[in-house]
Amino acid sequence: MTTLNKTFLIFGALSLMTTGMLSAYGFHGLAETLTEADRLSWRWAVQIQAYASIGLLLVTMLDLHIGPAKLLNIARSLFILAIVVFSGTVYLEKLGLIPEAFGNIDPLGGSSFMLAWGLVAVTILLKK
Repeated sequence: MTTLNKTFLIFGALSLMTTGMLSAYGFHGLAETLTEADRLSWRWAVQIQAYASIGLLLVTMLDLHIGPAKLLNIARSLFILAIVVFSGTVYLEKLGLIPEAFGNIDPLGGSSFMLAWGLVAVTILLKK
């Protein structure tokens, strides 16, 4: 296994671990602080982080199974971008650590998430 694959697997596993922590914190620790709309945003950020983390793990396992593919490397980077940009900005915004204006970059994270899955499909389609 390459160092890059190990790094992606570790990142994906730790990111999934933090989804449990962030979910619990949003439910218990922020219950009195966040509005219902903010709690919904928080839950959505946790879900996207979980889906992107699972995607990162699956794509890395696919890479190990079918061999290296440039599009898979791009997909993995896009999953990480989705976690950082989409989920990260929601968390920071709801905690009051960044201005709401930063939420304007959320679509970049969502688009990264969708594009990553598209690249996975294209890679599988093109693989001989």
